[in-house]
Amino acid sequence: MPLRDTLVKRFDRLPGGARAGLWMSASAFCYAASAAIVHHLSRHVPTFEIVFLRTLFGLVLMIPWVLRVGRPAFRTRRLGMHALRGFGSAVNISCIFGAVAFIPIADVAAITFLQPIFGSIIAVVALKELSSGRRWSAVAVGFAGAMLIVRPGFDTLDVGVLLALGSAVVGAVVAILIKDLLRTESPDTIAVYLFMFEAAIMLIPAILVWSTPTWEEMAWLALLGLFGVWLQRSFNRAMAAADATIALPFNFTRLIWATLLGWVLFAELPDIWTWIGGTLIFAASVFVARRA
Repeated sequence: MPLRDTLVKRFDRLPGGARAGLWMSASAFCYAASAAIVHHLSRHVPTFEIVFLRTLFGLVLMIPWVLRVGRPAFRTRRLGMHALRGFGSAVNISCIFGAVAFIPIADVAAITFLQPIFGSIIAVVALKELSSGRRWSAVAVGFAGAMLIVRPGFDTLDVGVLLALGSAVVGAVVAILIKDLLRTESPDTIAVYLFMFEAAIMLIPAILVWSTPTWEEMAWLALLGLFGVWLQRSFNRAMAAADATIALPFNFTRLIWATLLGWVLFAELPDIWTWIGGTLIFAASVFVARRA
C-alpha cells in the first residue's frame, strides 16, 4: 500500500476532535502565511488585484480535483447561497489584505478573533436568538481586548484597524453561511464555488486598479493562491470533523504563526498589549462558541 494511503487511513482513524485540531492548525498557518505574503506584495500590487489573482490561482489549483471528481464536484441545489458566500468572502478577504498593508500581521490576526463575538451579536440582533448575561459579559470582554490592541490609535484610529474590524464583522456572517452550507455540501465543493464566485466578483475591481505584476510577484501570487486553497479546504474539514467549540481553540495558533512570521520576515514584534488583548478576545470567543 502506498505511503500516502497508509497515512490517510491512519489520519481518518483519529478521533474527530484530533482531526479538527490538526485541520484548524493547518488553516491557521495558511492564514498567517497568506498575510505575510500580502504584507510583502502590498507595497507594489493593489489590494483588489492581489485578491483577484490569489482567487484565480486558487481556482486553477482546484482543477485537478474537479477533473478527478467530475460533474459531482459542482452538484448543488444551493447556488444562491454559494454566490452570497462568495460575495461575503470577497469583501472579507479584501478587508484582511487591506489591513495587513497598514498594520502588523499579528495585530490583524488578533483583531479578527472578534469574529465569533460579532457572530454572537448578529445571532441575537438579526436572528432573534436568546441571549444571557454571561454571553453579553463575554462580548464585553472581547471588545475590551480589542481596545487594548488598538490603544495606540485612540487619537487617530488607523485605517488598518478599521479594515481588520470590518473583516471580523463580515467574517462572522461568512462563518454562519459556511456552517449552513456544510449541512448539505462537501468541503471541496464549497471551496470550488467560493473561488469561482470570488474571482468573478473581484474581476472588475482588479481591472480598475490593475498594475502588471513582475514575474517574481506572480510567483508570490501563485503561492498565495496555493495557501488560499489549503486554508479553505483545511478550515472546512476542521468544521466538518467536529463541533466548532472543539475546532475553534486551535485557531488561536494563527496569532503565534503571525507573530513568528512577522518577526522573522519583517522584524515586527507585537507588544504585550497585543498578546493580552488577543488572549482576552480569544477566551471570550471560545466562551461564546461553547454557549452557542
